[in-house]
Amino acid sequence: MSPKKGDLVYLPSDIMIFGVISEGGEIHDWLSLDEPTYGVMVIPNYDDENIYHKVHVRGSEWYVRTIDTMEVMSGA
Repeated sequence: MSPKKGDLVYLPSDIMIFGVISEGGEIHDWLSLDEPTYGVMVIPNYDDENIYHKVHVRGSEWYVRTIDTMEVMSGA
């Protein structure tokens, strides 16, 4: 199941998240997560591609690889 806008997502430790990606594909800002983190989905499958999601994490919006993003599911 793919996460939707507003869904809570889990990001594992030891991944990189990216801030600004220029039109040429250059990454200008990044953050290495040293512990598991939760975020809120802003734009799933950014640019209609299955490469990055845009996620709100730690007070800012970041790009996260889709394979590093897991939707948090209810146990009910």
